[in-house]
Amino acid sequence: MQCDGRLTRCLLLCLVAATTVPAASHEKSVITTLTTKWSATSLVAETSEFVGKESNASYYKYVGNVAEAAGNAKWETLTAEKRYELAIKAATPLLSSSALDLLKFSLSIRAFSPAVQLFQQVGEEYSSVTCLAFFDVHGITGCSVKELEAAVEKADKSIPVELLSVDHVLSFAVDANPLTIIVHGELGSPSWMALHASAKSAARQQKGLYVHRHFSREHTSEKVALSGYGVELAIKNTEYKAEDDSNKKDEGPQEDETDLHGFNIKLLKELHPSEKDAISSLRMHLKEIEELAPLKQWQVQNLAYQAAQKIVDANGQEEALAILKELSQNFPLHGRTLSSTQVDEKMRSEIEENQRALGEAGVETGATSLYVNGISMDVDSLDLFQLIDTLKQEEKLATGFYDMGVKTDYLPMLSQMDLTDEKSSYAVDYRLAEPIFINNLDSDKKYKQWGNSVRLMLQPYYPGMIRPIARNLFTLVAVIDPTDATSRDLVQAMYMFNKHDVPLRLGLVFSVTDDPAISGRNDAGVAAFNLFNYVRENYDVAQALQALAKVFSQQGDDFSAEGVRKFFTASYKGDYEEVFGPESEYSVGRNTGREFLAKTSIGDAPKVLLNGYMLEDSGIKSDKFEETVMMEVMRISPKIQRAIMNGKLTDKSNVGNWVLEQGDVMPRLNKRILDAPATKRYVDLTDTTTCTAKTTSDFARLSDAKKSGCIAERMRYVQRGEEDSATRPVTVWVAVDLETADGRALLYSAIKHVKHSNKARIGLLLNPSGSSSSSACKSSSISFLVHAALRTLPVEKAKLFVPKLLKEENVAKLSDGSLKLEELAVQGMDVDAFLREKKLLDCERVKTESSYARDVLGLSAGQRALIVNGLVIGPLSDGETMGDEDIGLMEKLIVARGAQTIAKNVDDVWKIQRRHGKASDAVMRASSLIGKYAAARKRVTLPLAGEKHSIVTLAAEDTTRAATSVVAVVDPLSRPAQKLASILELLRASVNCNMKLVMNPKAKLSELPLKRFYRYVGSSEVSFDAEGKVSPPRALFTHLPSKQLLTLSMHPPDAWMIEATSAKYDLDNIKMEQVETDVIALFSLEHVLLEGHCFDDASGSPPRGMQFVLGTPSAPAKYDTTVMANLGYFQLKASPGAWQLRLREGRSKEIYKVTTHMHTEGEAEEGEVIRVLIDSFSGLVIRLRVSKRPGMESEALLSDGQQEESGSIWDTLQNSLGGSAVQEKYETINVFSLASGHLYERFMRIMILSVIKNTKAPVKFWLLKNYLSPQFKESLPLMATAYGFEYELVEYKWPRWLHAQKEKHRIMWAYKILFLDVLFPLDLHKVIFVDADQVVRSDLLELMNFDLEGAPYGYTPFCDSRKEMDGFRFWKQGYWSNHLAGRRYHISALYVIDLKKFRQIAAGDRLRGQYQGLSSDPNSLSNLDQDLPNNMIHQVRIKSLPQEWLWCETWCDDGSKKGAKTIDLCNNPLTKEPKLESAMRIIPEWREYDAEIKAVIGGAAGGSKNGQEEEEKHEEL
Repeated sequence: MQCDGRLTRCLLLCLVAATTVPAASHEKSVITTLTTKWSATSLVAETSEFVGKESNASYYKYVGNVAEAAGNAKWETLTAEKRYELAIKAATPLLSSSALDLLKFSLSIRAFSPAVQLFQQVGEEYSSVTCLAFFDVHGITGCSVKELEAAVEKADKSIPVELLSVDHVLSFAVDANPLTIIVHGELGSPSWMALHASAKSAARQQKGLYVHRHFSREHTSEKVALSGYGVELAIKNTEYKAEDDSNKKDEGPQEDETDLHGFNIKLLKELHPSEKDAISSLRMHLKEIEELAPLKQWQVQNLAYQAAQKIVDANGQEEALAILKELSQNFPLHGRTLSSTQVDEKMRSEIEENQRALGEAGVETGATSLYVNGISMDVDSLDLFQLIDTLKQEEKLATGFYDMGVKTDYLPMLSQMDLTDEKSSYAVDYRLAEPIFINNLDSDKKYKQWGNSVRLMLQPYYPGMIRPIARNLFTLVAVIDPTDATSRDLVQAMYMFNKHDVPLRLGLVFSVTDDPAISGRNDAGVAAFNLFNYVRENYDVAQALQALAKVFSQQGDDFSAEGVRKFFTASYKGDYEEVFGPESEYSVGRNTGREFLAKTSIGDAPKVLLNGYMLEDSGIKSDKFEETVMMEVMRISPKIQRAIMNGKLTDKSNVGNWVLEQGDVMPRLNKRILDAPATKRYVDLTDTTTCTAKTTSDFARLSDAKKSGCIAERMRYVQRGEEDSATRPVTVWVAVDLETADGRALLYSAIKHVKHSNKARIGLLLNPSGSSSSSACKSSSISFLVHAALRTLPVEKAKLFVPKLLKEENVAKLSDGSLKLEELAVQGMDVDAFLREKKLLDCERVKTESSYARDVLGLSAGQRALIVNGLVIGPLSDGETMGDEDIGLMEKLIVARGAQTIAKNVDDVWKIQRRHGKASDAVMRASSLIGKYAAARKRVTLPLAGEKHSIVTLAAEDTTRAATSVVAVVDPLSRPAQKLASILELLRASVNCNMKLVMNPKAKLSELPLKRFYRYVGSSEVSFDAEGKVSPPRALFTHLPSKQLLTLSMHPPDAWMIEATSAKYDLDNIKMEQVETDVIALFSLEHVLLEGHCFDDASGSPPRGMQFVLGTPSAPAKYDTTVMANLGYFQLKASPGAWQLRLREGRSKEIYKVTTHMHTEGEAEEGEVIRVLIDSFSGLVIRLRVSKRPGMESEALLSDGQQEESGSIWDTLQNSLGGSAVQEKYETINVFSLASGHLYERFMRIMILSVIKNTKAPVKFWLLKNYLSPQFKESLPLMATAYGFEYELVEYKWPRWLHAQKEKHRIMWAYKILFLDVLFPLDLHKVIFVDADQVVRSDLLELMNFDLEGAPYGYTPFCDSRKEMDGFRFWKQGYWSNHLAGRRYHISALYVIDLKKFRQIAAGDRLRGQYQGLSSDPNSLSNLDQDLPNNMIHQVRIKSLPQEWLWCETWCDDGSKKGAKTIDLCNNPLTKEPKLESAMRIIPEWREYDAEIKAVIGGAAGGSKNGQEEEEKHEEL
């Protein structure tokens, strides 16, 4: 090896290689793989799904390419590698270079395998069809081309076909109700190709739609090998920790080895005496591989900075990533070596300066985060499948800007734009209504005792209440019609709000008749208005509101003008005629309300606005109004708080005005306009090449992007002022048929708007209908006249002349010849010159625009639409009007969505010239591109003080194409960094990106930052073996320390449920010196989750206890679940496919029905069955709203037809008497338990046997499946047969919203208590938890029938009888002594749960809520499974079980052992005796049970070579 004198660097590389190269033959590794349960899917099919995400047209172009290539090859003989090459070749002409890279990345992680499997599952529902490929034409199925042709001719179109949203449809049909031909088959296979050709031919002949669905009849044993998950090997013992060894004696120098992992250290030092320090570092590292030595405290504190130094000092920027990955993922091997690294003070100083800057941007010191084009990606929850979706969108965005000549200059601009909410709720400016305000929190004396700083909004406050701040932060305006009962209720509510000083500014707007012939004498609404104004002007506004509330209250539904008269004459001295007559001065302004409703288009009164946001009509009813107001206050409070934190809203601001100056406050609410951005119907305007199409036929041959480029290049605009005077942020193309009155009206409104707007410009796109297409080309037609005027006249003259042409009276007169053009000419216009130039124009431009409207915009001939900065709004319905105020709304919407920001960037940063509208064109193009492709996520630009000493910059490899920006802020010795390092390597290999590594280490560490080895599985391209088969990705751990005890844990994406299917060794207790071969663990992806949130429509609360079932048409109830009260959350085990979700038969279905559902198939559909599709490894999260059926309003789900008893007088009475009114008797014992690792599984088998030996009752065991080994699952059926018990494996995926535990034993503790309400079926009413290491000596049926006296569970208290342990009884002092207030502290080794009561009082939801609050503190819940119920003892009562139900030697004296009904092997903090030894010593029958079980299960238990006898460090007391 030639080192060129650089031995130090060579040794560093050797050091890295020592832990990264494959293990030598004598060394053993840990290897894990994860596969799907479904058979391997075709890479050709997966490629089609990637391409098909672009469009159906792209999908069928790819399919055509595959068919052509497969036709020239023997398909059956092609290996997986050859088929992969075929797929890439077929996709290459359809994708950009960047997209092709992402395709290869997607295929390597099999991202689209679920999409293919979905169609496979659908195809398998056709159980009667047995051929390799088949078709379905409206219920007619068959296999041959001949059968298909016959089916197309005779199929009944009236038989409905259920297409899926993910179906790929090829259509040339003009029929509104076409025939549908579905072909199921494997892309490329001969059986599919014949049907494909026939179906495609039928589609081209407009006989029907062609839909292809993937299907393979040949099931192989090969599965899909997965990527995108993490694997950890955590160090279980406590040896590898920082410890103070200052008093430890120096053992003196040690002799150098001659063979240390293949290195002759002694000889190296002799040959290179000048490099002794470097060689010593290598020796130290190699020694640590065998046994990890502890570090001193002073060696630990700088480790993160030292790791950062290693990365920054990397020789070559690409090497920096390799070092980051090696140091983070194998940190336990490098700790000592790192501790000797010198930290450059310049790097430290720069890091500290950057950390201060990052802190102001919300990035904490020591945090690790990833930003892709400024989008923050949470590293902990990030999975590769979501990352690819983001990368695909961002690649299109980057490529679009690159094509426009912009490289990365657009990113700071995006961070200034709010792109987060497509379906934003919009507010209206209520000042237009001139509300009569009842109060003013800014100035009224009664609020003076409150604080008046807006920063009080940032302080915590009671939930469900509004902070009392003397500022107009929340303004409630009610538009009322006094003749309406709801309006009258609103007045009563507002009166109470004002009376009780609710911190809302209150305003009233009256909407009453504007007919001058009607007065307060004969109209109740006008009378109420007169009365209010009279009292307001003669007394004050508060009394006016009181008077109104009083008259409404007194008269109720009989409210009338006569009633107002009686009230007025009885209460006031004013002249009735003067106040209520036709000439009353108290009627002034009564038109304002109606005008406001019409102008803002928000509908009829009553309407309620909170800070301008309109409350739902259903929410302003009297019984829901307060709750609705409170919910809206909670919804908009975070926005106000963010503005205060960002300094945008200060104490000096006029808060009321600031609220109405926000971008989402509109002058009008037009649903078509405001909902348009969410449709993502943008035209592609990124093509800036010169248009070469001269004729319509030339134009027709262009791509859609080039067609849009041609239209943009040739468009002439009308705007205010000169074309070059300003950059216009808004460009509107008006697509109309000017031979129709509706078309002319739309263009007239648009031009009218720009006369007083400096922000918009208007262009015309002619789209004549079939009947008027020839007319539009006539020289005298309005269409051609306007077209010619816009093309030939100066802007100022065209702006004045065209509106005259569009006026209906002028159109008629021009048509009959009674009006000459000269009479319409504007000042300075040369009509003769205009006519001469008009004659030179042909109709090609009109035909081109018409073609564009149909082919690109998707409009039918004659339809109207508006294209605003590329966003297509329309087509408009017949008779639908758009006035100039709607054009104004559209302008404000586009400006609010960032068009003004883009315009500023175009002028100030890109510096594009304004001449000929170039700058305005750039804004239009950029706005369209961002709207179409930019992810709806907030983006940030990170502030950095310096980039010279602590930041690694990796430039994009290909400068000839677009590059994505990737910024990683990283603490190199953090858990997120272990995962991020691999992801950064993948990004670097698969995406053309500019990457920046920002060092963000923690200073002054007090303990080792990482105590685990880690691998993240993923590759940038599919790899194949010598036979052309796909090489499965795997996690490989080599050169592991031989003496440390390791535990293996998987970290799959949130939506995955996995289980171990094969493992020779105990994965909980791996010691490399004890294993004979590689430790190989095979895992299977059992389920991809369907998750959801469900709420009651009426109450807004989750319907806890509601049950859903999930299935398919052939198996409608495969999985079931229960809804939690926490967030209305539920989860269902699923897999890729088309599923049907239903309310479960029983009380759920009897009481409730589903009213709305989101993120499902057919969101608008109503019915008992909800269709959902799982087509991604990321699973699916849906949202449901339910309502009670008529007559069921008073029923509750969890009460068996009776009202819930919790908290009732009867409940209190029965509890005080010491028992339940009706004590349910049980005949079957239900036992719940869990275990992980072979030792604890051995204990659990003995526990099971001890239960069986001591009862004659039937027993069913409910065992947590999540952590059971393959060997234990194999042994269970043998034991169940031998001893006659039942068992069921239960599992629940930790919800992603619940604070996660990191250590496996703490996760298992949490499963003992957190999910009891959802882990078991609802018909299980009582269960006993028994710890795995317990031996039962009595009949548990006694405990099943033990009266818990109304408590949801019963625990055994800790023994007090062994006095020598008093010093360890922490519950006798400090926090626990005060908290328990004389109650006993209970042990969690055995407890009985009344699941019925547990669910009724929402105990599970309360426990999870308390856990969520406490678990973020690492010092809380040290013994999670028993600290949590004991902490909640005042909220969720514990019934103390008799002491004899749990005896353990640690806490109970020897004398009480003889009466023990169960014996638990509690850890002894004094003796620390191994649990296996204590079991044999304490429990005489233990050895007998153990031997009996071994005889029953034989070799099924596997006999772990390591860890069978290993002690798991279980913190149970």
